[in-house]
Amino acid sequence: MIVKSGTLKLADPFITEKGEVLKEAVVAYEAYGQEGKPTVFITHGGLSSHHAAGRYTPQDPLPGFWNDIIGPGKVIDTHQYRVLTANSLGSMYGSASPLTSNPDTGKHYGPDFPEITLIDMVRFHKAFLDQMGVTRLAMIAGPSMGSLQALQMAALYPDYIDSVVGVATAGRMTPSGMCIHHFMINALQMDPAFNNGWYEIGTPKLGLHLIQQVARIYYTHERFVKERYWDSVPEGKDSQAKRSLNARDYLLTGVEEQIEGRDPNCYIRVLNAINSYDLGSDVGDYEKGAQRIKCPVLLINFSTDTEFPPYWAEELSEILNRKNPGQAQVKIIDSIWGHMGCVQEGTAIAKHIRQFLCR
Repeated sequence: MIVKSGTLKLADPFITEKGEVLKEAVVAYEAYGQEGKPTVFITHGGLSSHHAAGRYTPQDPLPGFWNDIIGPGKVIDTHQYRVLTANSLGSMYGSASPLTSNPDTGKHYGPDFPEITLIDMVRFHKAFLDQMGVTRLAMIAGPSMGSLQALQMAALYPDYIDSVVGVATAGRMTPSGMCIHHFMINALQMDPAFNNGWYEIGTPKLGLHLIQQVARIYYTHERFVKERYWDSVPEGKDSQAKRSLNARDYLLTGVEEQIEGRDPNCYIRVLNAINSYDLGSDVGDYEKGAQRIKCPVLLINFSTDTEFPPYWAEELSEILNRKNPGQAQVKIIDSIWGHMGCVQEGTAIAKHIRQFLCR
């Protein structure tokens, strides 16, 4: 499936929870399937883009992050659904963010871009969907940060959504997740080239290099590293030295390519927004906020995920089912991938979504 990314300028200024105004807010998005079909909205992970399926050209080495799930004849079938996906507010891949132009100065916002919350991100998505003419969602689904946005949208707009699928998820940001996000922010801000956020675009790179290496440890699992970089070394006098070199290569290989185009100010805004996530933050009560969700909910977590261990999905499921028995179900996928299972375990995710849709 060959796809393209487009942009849409919101008709009205966007006002954040804290009252700051984005006079000209642009949304980067992709659309698959045909207009007139029921709409599915796909949300993306925190440090990834809205490129959810297909390829931009036949030569693209990698498809979108949920290519096993979205497309003709797949579980989210583009013959049966109109599928929309949009880049989040604050993200570095085309929507309004520190990289976009501030109409008051004619220069990019940089650190002057407003502080945002997870609720701001969801309201930004809703403004986009309204302008696209979407009056109801058959489903909203996403991995990681996208799962949080999906659940938050269902809580804020309970009569707008027919079903929710959250993959690698919880009802509020987890302690370990908050800590790693603050580590990432600290690493970026402590980079000597950060300059209080007024750095030259494309720099600084020291902080980006550091957090990319830490992400390879935190967002995967020892089972993955052992299988790929340890078990391949036969036993011998120098086996540990070879394994150590493999571990070093795992941390360093391809990092320069992966951080190309990534922006520290965008990281900071997005990570702080994720840390603000709590389904009850706007009403002052977590359970009451979560129980605003009316539609069926599928929560898929991974046995080895450090960011969102399975018990966080089970906590949310219990809260929802306490008010409406059978509303939420939890599926746990055993995976070597840790948190990255949310984009690496597409076949297993698709199986659970298919069963959910056939309920």
